[in-house]
Amino acid sequence: MSSDEVSIDVRLINLAGALMEGPKRDDMSPEFDVNVKLEEMERGTGEATFSFALAINTKPNMAKFDVNGTVTVTGGNEVVEKLLQTNPETKVPNLLERVYERVFTSVFVLSSIINAPHPPPDLIRSSAKSQVAEPENKPEAQKSG
Repeated sequence: MSSDEVSIDVRLINLAGALMEGPKRDDMSPEFDVNVKLEEMERGTGEATFSFALAINTKPNMAKFDVNGTVTVTGGNEVVEKLLQTNPETKVPNLLERVYERVFTSVFVLSSIINAPHPPPDLIRSSAKSQVAEPENKPEAQKSG
């Protein structure tokens, strides 16, 4: 897929982060869990819009982040279907990987502002413990990493 064939517009609607009551030690590198929801809102000729929600939590319970928004894919039905296909290596829909790439910077900046550990840039892709369920037109994924 070349960039001439597809346009992916990610819009953040909500970005929130909170420090939790858990340990706050700088020498700890927590693990991150992410629960994801990706739901098709509307589809037209050459364009589809999805809502997404990511809930990112640390283990131990040090911080949490909630990210909500929409993503509009323009480029034809074949392009949309290809983006909805699950990456065989990560077991995550390709579109979800693209969404996380776009929102990671915002989560990183927020984590710095609230002095919380930040999730890794490859959180969606990196976990070997992933579980993905893909109802028709409503891919969902849960990851631990």
